[in-house]
Amino acid sequence: MDKLFPFRVHFEDGHKLDISAANAKAATDKAKAAHDGIIRKVKLVRESEAA
Repeated sequence: MDKLFPFRVHFEDGHKLDISAANAKAATDKAKAAHDGIIRKVKLVRESEAA
């Protein structure tokens, strides 16, 4: 089983999703399934940002 990392996915319309995934590609795929929109950026959430 892969270790999951927290990603924040930013959409063109301003919507943001926090998703746990093994990598950025997996996070992108999960985000596309959860929200219909154009993805602008995918960032790995650092622990200092999560607090």
